[in-house]
Amino acid sequence: METLNMLDTPTGMGIAAVATTASAYALYRRLLPKPIPGIPYNQEAVNSLLGDLPAMVRETVDGSGLDWIVSQARNHPGPLFQIFLQPFGDPFLLLSDFREAQDVFLRRSHEWDRSDWSIEMIGGVGAHHHINLKAGPVWKAHRRLVQDLMTPTFLHSVAAPNIYESVLDLIQLWDLKARESGGHPFSALDDIYDAAMDAVIAFSFGTQYPHRAVRPQLHILRDGDRAVLQKARDAASDGDAIVFPRAETHETIAATYKASKSIGEVINFPRARYGWYWKKFDLSERRATRIRHGYLKEQVEAGVERLKARSQEDAEGEEWAKSAVDLMLDRETKFAAKEGREPVYWSPTMRDEILGFIIAGHDTTSTTMLWGLKHLTDAPAVQDKLRAALREAHPNAVEESRAPSAHEITHTTVPYLEAVIEENLRLAGTLPVLERQCNRDTTILGHFVPKGTTMIVLGVGPGITEPGPSVDEALRSPTSQSAAKERGVRSWEGDDWGVFRPERWLGGEAGSESFDSTAGPTMAFGFGLRGCFGRRLAYVEMRIMITLLIWRFKLLECPEKLSGYGATDELTRKPQQCYVRLEPVA
Repeated sequence: METLNMLDTPTGMGIAAVATTASAYALYRRLLPKPIPGIPYNQEAVNSLLGDLPAMVRETVDGSGLDWIVSQARNHPGPLFQIFLQPFGDPFLLLSDFREAQDVFLRRSHEWDRSDWSIEMIGGVGAHHHINLKAGPVWKAHRRLVQDLMTPTFLHSVAAPNIYESVLDLIQLWDLKARESGGHPFSALDDIYDAAMDAVIAFSFGTQYPHRAVRPQLHILRDGDRAVLQKARDAASDGDAIVFPRAETHETIAATYKASKSIGEVINFPRARYGWYWKKFDLSERRATRIRHGYLKEQVEAGVERLKARSQEDAEGEEWAKSAVDLMLDRETKFAAKEGREPVYWSPTMRDEILGFIIAGHDTTSTTMLWGLKHLTDAPAVQDKLRAALREAHPNAVEESRAPSAHEITHTTVPYLEAVIEENLRLAGTLPVLERQCNRDTTILGHFVPKGTTMIVLGVGPGITEPGPSVDEALRSPTSQSAAKERGVRSWEGDDWGVFRPERWLGGEAGSESFDSTAGPTMAFGFGLRGCFGRRLAYVEMRIMITLLIWRFKLLECPEKLSGYGATDELTRKPQQCYVRLEPVA
């Protein structure tokens, strides 16, 4: 009682105020970011409850937050840095050393797995896709379900012809736009997105799927109101781009596009889980999810009917399969028979594996192609050399005045084409960062790293597109040192790491060059157990798209104001601008 009475006195109130302030300050200090000892960090970050987020927001005015992360490695000496990307969260390590990153991915996957950060960010769209699972029996079962999608049979007999037909639709569209543009540039963003979507939908579901993205755009230019087209031409003054009218995108395709856009939106939340929680109340998000799940179920049911209708002879091989869904349903049938159960054709696993295959196959390829168009436009000598190499490699097509066929493209080795693709992958930064999380206490470059730490690995920047910091060999892991002794060190000579120069990937004498995919550092697809599953498919898509587009068009220089290299974060790091000015090649 006396204590309570004392609080009513000025002295008591003063003591209470001091105690409250001290407790609040102690709590504040406890909640401040706690760096890992010995690893550099931004001093401002450890004095703010929000860590590095205020600096990230302040310094990312009109660009990519992922670019800001890359800039931290560039602006601080040393190959290892720590940043605080989540309020009240643990630090993220930032590794800008290719050798150590490759070692982690290839030889230390038992310590480093997919991170909770990545799973939280992407999981709102496809929680049951294998990319959102830690390595283990469930992850292996998911990967087995899609294992047939990277076989030569599927890539060459199913994927390649469908990619080819989709690019031919794009070429028809661009022939029209080149003729109607009056020499003005036009944006390639939507057209490349649409062509890549058509390709992935066709080889995912088969040619019987009724909806396409490019063909409605063809129809509106061929058969639409000529007055609207003339108005677009009149609105484009000298040096400006022409804006062509666009047809409405079918709701199934629009809903699929929205998935990657939604991921880009939740990236901007302090925690992705808050973004996905908010999206539960977004009517447009709920509608898009409902549409995606609806058309996926329809395609699975149609695939089951095809599966039941195939002959016994067809059942013994893969030739009957005309889509990714066909092969996945066949694989589920075989799993069920082996395990003594009824097949479960429609499930969250089947749904999300198909959706993830579509989204990842579309987003990565379309984004990389957009950066490739920019690089080739700004390097006319490379473009001319590539066109000459393609014509030399396909003499029958030249003689018959036609484009190379899908079979010719996929079965002909063109070293300079491979070099162009690899150089574009290296510089594009489609995935500018990769991530891993350690499942035990470990070390990186001599520094102790506690269990549960997430490490971001650069796909562009120091060590990849510019020289990286030097590292004492004694600090490297034993497996990294051993690999260097056995296989050498991948690096580039000189200081032109940021220049688009495909020749760096070629070896041998002039006229008999060979492509060397290990000539230097690149992280486009990652490495090892958790490397990109669709890598082979991506190469097939890019070989066909680049071959056909460069065969048909010269990419002429665009005005500087339409040639910026700013980026936007979604599922991938997309260019804000990609304009083309086309000259058809006879």
